[in-house]
Amino acid sequence: MRAVYSPYLLQKKIKLNSLSQLSYQQGAILKVIEGENWGVADICPKPELGDDSLENEFKHKGLLYTRATELAIEDMQARREKTSLLENKFVKNNFLIIDYKAIDLNQARYSNHTVKIKGDREITVLSRILNALVNDVLVRLDFNSVLSVDEYENFIKLLSPEAINKIEYVEDPTRFNIKWKNWNLIIPLAFDFQAVEYNSDFAKYLVIKPARQKVLRELSNYTLTSAMDHPVGIAHGLRIAQKLARNDSGFLTLDLFENGAFNKYFEQKENYLNFSFAALNDYGIGMSEELHKLKWIDL
Repeated sequence: MRAVYSPYLLQKKIKLNSLSQLSYQQGAILKVIEGENWGVADICPKPELGDDSLENEFKHKGLLYTRATELAIEDMQARREKTSLLENKFVKNNFLIIDYKAIDLNQARYSNHTVKIKGDREITVLSRILNALVNDVLVRLDFNSVLSVDEYENFIKLLSPEAINKIEYVEDPTRFNIKWKNWNLIIPLAFDFQAVEYNSDFAKYLVIKPARQKVLRELSNYTLTSAMDHPVGIAHGLRIAQKLARNDSGFLTLDLFENGAFNKYFEQKENYLNFSFAALNDYGIGMSEELHKLKWIDL
């Protein structure tokens, strides 16, 4: 079996988190080939969140490369057997709020749904918005570890009891530290980009990106999401969520980037995401027409 890749740049419409500085997302589609059979997966590093570079992933066959290889082999096997890995099933997702200052969370469209807010260091503004919530909405906050210990503790103090009751969890408020254990008792925490092993004493929830890591079936509290990655990565994550999602997922990230040819393989209705007929009427994860147009480079 040999491997080739096709690099890509996804042009961002908006700054994706408080640490992201580049106007584009860099990554590569990995393609494994065995005889006439082939399969694909995505490698989408986030160096600003602690990932190794794309070049080093290839050089050292890192964790993202290893996971992409596993998924690409699954795709290849399905294509060889002329079967699809996809289901015709809509997956419910949280609404993604990047610029919370520009959105009225009391709009009717958010009522009885989950919203994920990308937080920043303006904790006074954010707490005021959350305290003003009257909608029956479940809130997920993601700080990407930009807060200090003092800032997060001040943020908790600024929240009303009513606002706290609307928060499902806070994802990566700070870099991991011993205080997470007590914070987790006040508002449940969620563990994503941290340089230590997950422990449920310190975070009630685990955020799993199936295109980057396996779903541990023995876990009870997890959320499946995209990595704000290429549609190929979203396809692998979404098809796994169709089988294993346990709560509202987080795959509504296609609109964060300028429209690309691969977007046609998805169908979205409000906060529900499914595969389009073009994807379902194909083998593996589909997308064959556009994948055949890519230029591939030997590893």
